Amino acid sequence: MPRKKEKIKFTEMVSVIIAHQLKTPIAAIKGFLEALIAGDCGKINSFQKEYLSDSLENLQRISEFVDSLLNISRIEEDQFKMNLKRVSLDKIVEKALSDLFFWIKACNSKVEFQKLQKIPKVLTDSEKINFVVKNLISNAVIYQKGGGKVKITLSKKGKRVIFACKDNGIGIPKKDFEKVFSKFYRSKRAMEINPSGFGLGLFISKSIVEQSGGKIWFSANKKKGMTFYFSLPIAREKL
Repeated sequence: MPRKKEKIKFTEMVSVIIAHQLKTPIAAIKGFLEALIAGDCGKINSFQKEYLSDSLENLQRISEFVDSLLNISRIEEDQFKMNLKRVSLDKIVEKALSDLFFWIKACNSKVEFQKLQKIPKVLTDSEKINFVVKNLISNAVIYQKGGGKVKITLSKKGKRVIFACKDNGIGIPKKDFEKVFSKFYRSKRAMEINPSGFGLGLFISKSIVEQSGGKIWFSANKKKGMTFYFSLPIAREKL
């Protein structure tokens, strides 16, 4: 008997489409826009530059969304590879805050970073955990209430390092707590404040932390806002 044709899984199909049909043209368009803004193709006026810069910013958002979809596809197919090494989480947090500095300032927010004690190195993928840190900080800033205040702490507890990001934002409805780390979850209030969000960052962050041997969770603050945490195992001196 002839073998039945295997059905192509939706996630596999998405992965192929994203990898071959979207990423290449996005990269090409990005290069063209950057060349135009830089004046490589002739002088442009300030009005034209503003439009081109807006186009580049929106293209960057599309690129980030495509990367998120591709990562989800890899996670669901167990092909999300982690390069686990001994890394300094405090340096990763400092780098993330440096990268986000001007954006945080433009959002009228203040971010305080405090190391509660000497922080040992952890075992994780530095590039991917940087995504987690930036995602949690960005969420805390975006969904602020009034003057945004975000406090980040690093502490050591037993054989783990704990990252905490506390905000004074809009919070999360208690009825939605079980959905927070689901794909495409966004509360009604969050969508009102930031209609362009994807609702994929926390799902991806959960996978990154758990594949590092850690845990991610959250709690509602007493007055307002939320605190998101993740823990990572302390790395042995020699791997």
